[in-house]
Amino acid sequence: MLADRWFGTIKLLRINTAIAAMAMLVLASSRSIVATVAAFSVWAFTSSSLTPLADAGAYRLLGPSSSGFAYVRVFGSIGFALSALALSAFGVDPELRVPFAIAAASYVGSSLAAGKLPEGPPPTRAPLAASVRLLARRADALLLWLGSAFYYLGHGAFDAYFGPFARTLPGVRAETVSFGWAVGVTSEVIVLWFVPRLLVGRLRRGVLIGAAAVAALRWWLIAEAQTPLSLWLQQPLHAITFGVWYLAFIHENQARTDDSIRATVQGVAAACMGLGMISATLLGGYVLEALGGRVLFRLASGAALLALTCYALRQWLIGRGERRSAREQSVDAGGSSARERGNNNALASSGAQP
Repeated sequence: MLADRWFGTIKLLRINTAIAAMAMLVLASSRSIVATVAAFSVWAFTSSSLTPLADAGAYRLLGPSSSGFAYVRVFGSIGFALSALALSAFGVDPELRVPFAIAAASYVGSSLAAGKLPEGPPPTRAPLAASVRLLARRADALLLWLGSAFYYLGHGAFDAYFGPFARTLPGVRAETVSFGWAVGVTSEVIVLWFVPRLLVGRLRRGVLIGAAAVAALRWWLIAEAQTPLSLWLQQPLHAITFGVWYLAFIHENQARTDDSIRATVQGVAAACMGLGMISATLLGGYVLEALGGRVLFRLASGAALLALTCYALRQWLIGRGERRSAREQSVDAGGSSARERGNNNALASSGAQP
């Protein structure tokens, strides 16, 4: 809401990346628990808004073109893949000073790059609450957000506990887990170049349903994995369960949104993802310790099926609305034609020319 109402999306993105960079530098050099907690809190507050701000800013600058956003978003996946490969190649710094310094440099680069972007339309001073309330009354938007909270309840379990579960299998080390992440994200980068063709017209709403079905299958395959090879063979599915799903989710969230509240609506979407992630992190640790990783990933598969149900219901509601609108337009057109014929007949019977 700060971006939409006061600062502007790109300006706030530039400010938050700069603050996050300073927080990382403090973390890299901190030797005090108080300074560490304070810096981490500042970083968490600012960095949590970076992805929704970048997504909303890209849509605001590119317009409704989903293909353009897909080509922008692929660079985020490239960065993630490079970081995973670096950790795999060089190991993990126990004190985390080098990763913090690299993160700070990345944030500085992002802030400088954002400074080169045009802001787009100026922030609106119109009351945002009315627009958000109007959006919240739409059942399709609520189902999209609810489904995505369920979806990330499952995906969050993978994000947080894939590594600990993988290391319970014989022959798996931390470096091997990082390499597996790199394989998954690399496949995501490759697939993202072709995804825009799926996000056109009516087909795009089916993409969310398909991604949820693949996610349910993937989490179940992880639950049943017995060897490192069987665990890594499903990693390319990350291209669909995150890359394709994320693009379809963001596009559906932005496609029916007014320009004046893009950042606000994107923040709501990110909050729903975060709700799923937080729930998965809190509940997943207990399930992992008490019941084991296999049960955890079977439950994640169930969460993906709940998301699929929400997406399917949303698609049915939108389709029903479109069919109703088409019938109303047909009736209006038929009524206009009948009135025109009646007028012509009346003119003809009176001897006048139509």
